[in-house]
Amino acid sequence: MREKANVLAMPAPWDLVAEGYAEITMAMFEQYAEEAIAVCDLDADASVLDVACGPGTLSLLLADQVASVHAIDFSEQMLLQMDQKISDAGFEHVKTQYGDGQALPYDADSFDAVFSMFGLMFFPDRNKGFSEIYRTLKPGGKIAVSSWAPVDQSPAMQMMFGALKIIKPEMPEPKMAMASLENPEVFEQELKDAGFKDIQVQRVTKHFPVESVQKFWLAMVKGSVPMLMVKQSMAEAEWAEKKWLALHYLHEQLPDTPTSISSDAWLGTGLK
Repeated sequence: MREKANVLAMPAPWDLVAEGYAEITMAMFEQYAEEAIAVCDLDADASVLDVACGPGTLSLLLADQVASVHAIDFSEQMLLQMDQKISDAGFEHVKTQYGDGQALPYDADSFDAVFSMFGLMFFPDRNKGFSEIYRTLKPGGKIAVSSWAPVDQSPAMQMMFGALKIIKPEMPEPKMAMASLENPEVFEQELKDAGFKDIQVQRVTKHFPVESVQKFWLAMVKGSVPMLMVKQSMAEAEWAEKKWLALHYLHEQLPDTPTSISSDAWLGTGLK
């Protein structure tokens, strides 16, 4: 499905946030990657592709469980973060590739499983993304793609967008995009249109620890693309004022810390 241009469908914002994303957000998202890996239940000799891999959230978790992992992303800075982690871990069977998930540089029938965690959901043409995954999977191969559920179903997302609204009041209220993968019926249909069978779209709820409001705020600023982009658009004095307002809002929303807040996602799976 081709959608209206989305800034998150471009590499620049992801390059901007790559370091903070790898430092902070990656650890939070590992819970969803672990769920996708468990559902697919791969053999040790499996060859896997991670589309829109970011800093390697899923690939690095999966590396000890399968024979080979290929990972592709259009953000060079994200790939630099991942390459460093691959080097640190000493993995020789995990390979990164700069490229477009809508035109995968791999042969047909190459992989036993293909994943895309919170990546394909931003593609300008999701149909191409799903079709390319289908093409590169071996017959009987498994797909696992995740997308966020609507903001109003995720307290963590509500908190972040609430803070953004305080900082930038002119921002529109987040609404469910009915034609996006936020809608599980659309999610299922697009998997079906690409040719997949035995499709399931299930809700996945994970909880994130909040040690303190200050740490939660720092995590948002360093690891959230929308928040960092807003910060980059402001002068230092304006940002300092807005930061005070946002922290006041968060203290009201999170009066008792440490605590935890949840966020919901959809996990779509199927077979070629």
